[in-house]
Amino acid sequence: MRLWLVPVMLAVGNSLCAAQVTDSPACKLFTQKEASAYVGASLGAGEGSFIPGNSGCAWSDDAAGFKLTISVFPAGNALQLKSWGFESFEGFRAVLDIGARAYVARSPVMEVAGQKYGGGWQAGAIVGSEYVAVGLKGPKADADTAVAFLRDVIKRRQR
Repeated sequence: MRLWLVPVMLAVGNSLCAAQVTDSPACKLFTQKEASAYVGASLGAGEGSFIPGNSGCAWSDDAAGFKLTISVFPAGNALQLKSWGFESFEGFRAVLDIGARAYVARSPVMEVAGQKYGGGWQAGAIVGSEYVAVGLKGPKADADTAVAFLRDVIKRRQR
């Protein structure tokens, strides 16, 4: 039953990001051009998240439905992959040498209030005391790109 909550929470969180300013540390990790390169399409400026406990950023083209997201939470908030059903998502696989519980998967498409959400690739891992997650939706979005983006986010955050 909890499975349906994940895409809804991500969709609501991403929608709420649009109202925020770009002063989030996550928004400073990538330029608009770099973010666009990851999804293979032009994206807008990064917009910070206001979800409590989340240091995140989203770059998007709402008209085309393309998006690139970064979310950083305390490690205790890491998704419980088995109990939330992530292992049943298309393309799910564990990813070695990134961090604890590292994974990549394609989120299911869901319709909420007439809007379709999901269908993009996501990857995440616990790194130290934080849970770092990324999402991509666009022409270049696939499992390998999601993992590469997660690695890049982690590397840039360690600078």
